[in-house]
Amino acid sequence: MDQILAFFILVAFLGIGEIISVKTHAKLPSLFIGMILVMLGFWVGIPKDLIAKTGLPALTALATPVLVASMGTLMSLKQIAKQWKVVLVCIGALVGVGVFLLTIGKAIYGLPIAIAAACPISGGIVATLIAEDAMKAAGRPELAVLAVLFLVLQSLIGMPFASALLARDVKKNWDKIMAGKSGTTTTATPLVEKKLIPPLPKDYQTPFFLLAKIALVGWLAYVVAGFMHNAINVSIVAILFGLIAYALGFLEGDILTKAGAFTLFMLLLLASVLGVMNLATPALVLSYIGPIIIGFILGIAGIVLMSVIVGKLVKLSWEMSVAVGLNCLLGFPPNFVVVQELSKAMGKDEAERKAILEYLLPPMLVGGYTTVTIGSVIFAGIIVKFL
Repeated sequence: MDQILAFFILVAFLGIGEIISVKTHAKLPSLFIGMILVMLGFWVGIPKDLIAKTGLPALTALATPVLVASMGTLMSLKQIAKQWKVVLVCIGALVGVGVFLLTIGKAIYGLPIAIAAACPISGGIVATLIAEDAMKAAGRPELAVLAVLFLVLQSLIGMPFASALLARDVKKNWDKIMAGKSGTTTTATPLVEKKLIPPLPKDYQTPFFLLAKIALVGWLAYVVAGFMHNAINVSIVAILFGLIAYALGFLEGDILTKAGAFTLFMLLLLASVLGVMNLATPALVLSYIGPIIIGFILGIAGIVLMSVIVGKLVKLSWEMSVAVGLNCLLGFPPNFVVVQELSKAMGKDEAERKAILEYLLPPMLVGGYTTVTIGSVIFAGIIVKFL
C-alpha cells in the first residue's frame, strides 16, 4: 500500500467518525467511531502498517510539545481563577482517580494496568499518549491498546451521568437561574486583559509567524525536559510554558487555530494514538473487558467521592461538583454538547435556554480545561514514573 492511499484511508475513517458524531449529537464520539473502523479494518485485512505507512507517527515527537504548549493558550489564568471552586473540585476528582486506581486497581490487576486505565480516565488524548509511550518503554506495548480503549469509551459513559446531574442541579436552582434571565446581556464588552508583552498587530499575525512562536515554546519545553533528564515529562513542561507564555502575552489565544494548523497537529497525535490498534486482536480486546469495567467503576467512584468531598468544602452542590469532576471523562466538545442539549430540553423559550446555558457553561468549560487540558497531562506525566 502506498503512502497517499494509507493517508486517505486513515482520514476517511476519522471523517466518517466526525459525521456520525454530528448526526448523533456527540452521543457516539468521533474518536470512538474512528477507532472502531481502524480496528475492524485491521481485522478484515487492511495492512497492519497502515498508519505507519502514512508517515504521520514519525512526526509525533515534533507535534506533541507544540500541541500541548498551545493548549495553554485556550483559557487565561484569570478566567480559570474566577471558577476557583470548580478548579479545586476538579483537582480533587483527579486525586480520586489516582487513589482508587493506583491502590484498589493495582491490587486487582497490577500497576501497569492501573496506570493504563488512570491516564486516559483522568483526561484525553495527550494523557493517553503519555501512557502509550510509558507502556512501550516498559515492554508492555499491548497495554497501549487498553489505554486507547479507555480513551474512546470514556465520553460514552460520562455524558449520560453528567447530563442527569446537571439537569438535577438546574431544577434545584431554577428560581435563581431564572431570576437573572431578563437581564442576560452578559455578552456586553469582554474584558481585555493587559499583558506584559503587547499583542502583535493583526497584520503580522501570519500563520508561519504564529507557528514559529509556538514552535519556539515547544522547543524550549523539550530542551528543559531534556536538561532535567526527563525527570519531569516534556508534556508537563510544555503545558506550563504555554500557560506562562500566554499569560505574558508572547503567545496569542488559541494560537494553533489562528495559525490554521490545529487540525493537522491533532491528526499527528491521533495517528500515533491509533497506531497501536494493529496489536488489538479480537482475543486481546475480549481479555480487556474485565479491566475496562473495573477501571471505569473505580475511576468514577474516585471522581464522585472526591468531587462531593471537595464540593462540600467549597460550598458547591453535590450535583454540580460531580458533574464538573466528570469532565475527566468528557472535556471539550462533549461537555459543551451536554450543556447545549440540556438548555434546549429544559428551556421553554429562548430567554430560559440562554439563562441555563450561561449558568452551566462557565463551570463545565473551566472543568474540562482543568481536568483534560492541564490536569490530566500533569497527572499522567507523574504517575507513569511509577512504572
